[in-house]
Amino acid sequence: MRKLAAALALLVALALPALAEQAVVGTGDPSQDVANIQAAVNQGGTVLLRGHFDFGAEGRVKITRDTRIRGEKDALGEPTTIITGGRWTFHSPLPVAGATPSGKGPVVAVHAIHFRRAEGTPLHFTFVGGLDVRGCVVSELRPQELSVKWSDGDTLPFAAGVVVGNRIDSPSQRIKNSATGVIRIAGNTFRLDVERPGRTAGFGVLADWTTGADIAIERNTVIHPSRNGIEVLDNVLGAKGEGNIAIDDNRIVTAEEGIEYPHKFGPNGIVAGWYFDTRGGANIKANNRVSITGNRIEARGDRSTGLLLYADDMVVTCNDIILAAGREARGIVQTGSRGFFSNNRVRGQGRYAVYCHPFEALQGAANTFAWTELNDFSATKNQVYLGGNVNVLIGTPPDLLDKGQGNRVVKAKPCSLPEISPEGEEWKPAWQ
Repeated sequence: MRKLAAALALLVALALPALAEQAVVGTGDPSQDVANIQAAVNQGGTVLLRGHFDFGAEGRVKITRDTRIRGEKDALGEPTTIITGGRWTFHSPLPVAGATPSGKGPVVAVHAIHFRRAEGTPLHFTFVGGLDVRGCVVSELRPQELSVKWSDGDTLPFAAGVVVGNRIDSPSQRIKNSATGVIRIAGNTFRLDVERPGRTAGFGVLADWTTGADIAIERNTVIHPSRNGIEVLDNVLGAKGEGNIAIDDNRIVTAEEGIEYPHKFGPNGIVAGWYFDTRGGANIKANNRVSITGNRIEARGDRSTGLLLYADDMVVTCNDIILAAGREARGIVQTGSRGFFSNNRVRGQGRYAVYCHPFEALQGAANTFAWTELNDFSATKNQVYLGGNVNVLIGTPPDLLDKGQGNRVVKAKPCSLPEISPEGEEWKPAWQ
């Protein structure tokens, strides 16, 4: 998968036009900085940003052409180019707001820039045909008030490190072909501390409603999201079955308090699958397959979940989940079917380490949970809850609450094959 991700990233780079690099130097004057970057981006190609830029309260650069925007880095690889302020600081809008586009969006890359004090999000890619966000830092976000009715009011405070797709821009429904192509978000740091985490929907990566996209979210650090560290929901396969989602090697530490919207469980580490229309998660022709590997999640809320999953056919391996003493917290929640879970670890204290149960169109059936390490997990209820049918637990038998039918536990240790080669002199047929 890493080789595939590298190849896909190369394709993104090759797709960008081979124009001369333009250099723009920050002035600290919003009227100049926004205009200067916009003029460079309008020409496409590669834009190098140097120094400190000020976008004021609402400054925004619209990206409509294939463009690579990069900042400068110090000897440790940290970005020294800083952009302060703005609302949706870099934004690739739909050609016609709320309407299905007739063609593919621009291919965009943003590398090595520190975004400070943006409102809502500094990186908002509604319409793209490929995206590579790498080595950026986002900090000190100012929540944006969205027109969303919920239990505590008519507006919803929102903040995110990066947004892909039209969920925030045109929230009434998924727009086909809004975000497509190779989408890579890698090696970024998203610091999401806000004054009122209990009333703010805070996300590190929000990638919903893409079409036929190959999405790789890897090696990012997400600090104190008040809703979901990484969210990838309702991403549909393309017309020819193209699409894939890989979430690998990220580090997430949630806030201790989170907003209870759209439900009371949170803040969460990784949320993936289909939530807005769970029928898509059970539809083999629509469901963009998800793999989740090697992530470390520290879920600090009383009702947090490490992995909250809403789709069939997921592969979830080698993730380390720490529940920080939340009595209602859960390690892995699986609502889909035919998932393969192997060598995951859940530590700390919570209600359940593994919770498998149907949800709407999802049946929570025929999943395999192999060698889940629970030695350092203290359950306030049970280690494992099975509410779906014909699931299999492989490994040391856990403290299990089984409410389904046909579920079983197979007591087995991890194994390895013999090292002796059949071609070696020491090998002899069993019948001799």
